[in-house]
Amino acid sequence: MPYAVYDRDAFVTRTGLGPDMKVLNIGPDHITASQVARSVETAAAVAVPDIGQARGIRSISTNKVAPVVTKYSHQPFKGNCFDVIFSYHAVNYIQPGEVPGLLKEANRILKENGRFASMVWSLKPTNKAQSSHLMLLGILEKLGMLYLHQFDEISRWLEGAGFEEITMELVSRNIPVPDKWVRTHLKWLERCTDEYPGKKVTVSPDIDKAIEDYKTHVKEYGEELLPSIQFTARRSAVLLGIDIL
Repeated sequence: MPYAVYDRDAFVTRTGLGPDMKVLNIGPDHITASQVARSVETAAAVAVPDIGQARGIRSISTNKVAPVVTKYSHQPFKGNCFDVIFSYHAVNYIQPGEVPGLLKEANRILKENGRFASMVWSLKPTNKAQSSHLMLLGILEKLGMLYLHQFDEISRWLEGAGFEEITMELVSRNIPVPDKWVRTHLKWLERCTDEYPGKKVTVSPDIDKAIEDYKTHVKEYGEELLPSIQFTARRSAVLLGIDIL
């Protein structure tokens, strides 16, 4: 979503970075990774699950962005090495069963008092145009392309991973989706459903209906990005060698 570049900038600014910080970005979002890299002196690491995504990031990013191919739940970094870990909607592309493992790894590789910052969709539209976006996300979830986690699930996962001082901030920037990107979304849906028969997977009637409803709705009301929720959680300081009498 290149049209949401200012939303990414605001995300990085809200979280806060210092030039000497070591940072990891979760997911193949090269735009956020590049914005983070501009704020620090060392290279920003980017964890992606696919070598093709890593190659794509290398081809379009500066040498201050360093992609690493890894499973989200098995990060190849030593413990206590990052000051901040960013996830700009990457969690929405990770299966529910894998998110707790990612968060436990994030807690392990963060320094004491390091922060995990993540943006996820709020799922509560405030106007008709945002309802178009929710309809699109719902279709993609039915197709198994993303996952609309509930905010209470994410809070519970963060707590279970050992994070403290978990905060949630509603972020609504009323970002319109340009018409050319709406057309791209429609073509993308057609291409996705066309590919399913070749994989011997039947697209259910409810998906077909959802696509037609989305087409009708977006034609009348346009599309605007849903509000997001920013989760920020802190790795607790580990107290060692203290005897309680």
